Amino acid sequence: MPVYTETKTYHTKAHMGMIDVTDDFRAAVQNACRKTGMKSGTITGFTTGGVAGLTTLEFEPGMVYHDLKAAMDVFSPYRDEQGNVIYYHHHDTWHDDNGSSHIKAALLSPFIVIPFVNGEITIGPWQNLTLVECDTRNRVRDIVFQVMGE
Repeated sequence: MPVYTETKTYHTKAHMGMIDVTDDFRAAVQNACRKTGMKSGTITGFTTGGVAGLTTLEFEPGMVYHDLKAAMDVFSPYRDEQGNVIYYHHHDTWHDDNGSSHIKAALLSPFIVIPFVNGEITIGPWQNLTLVECDTRNRVRDIVFQVMGE
């Protein structure tokens, strides 16, 4: 079974900044099919680092700029009502402020697996593959795309 791997780098925005990476998944599948002859299989995207995730969502302004962040802040808020950074035990280890970021990333996932058929990923019309930055600072993230199939 052929395996094809490529990596792409992204510049993310802190506090739940999101990037639509759907076209990059498509391009990786097309590159794999062209270079190996495979037609169907799966593509796995994996983002490196402990505080980013990959998911599917409808990439529209309400979701991207408000709703997902608001929902995640219910589970793992960064600041209290007075604007103070909320204490997490993680801060004791690294003397940083991103304990909430690690919880948000754990609720997402660092990877996503998508089937492809006849060289096309099999997502729905309102389903976008999305890189989500959970950290408290802008970051540079890689996604490793690995395509396997026949």
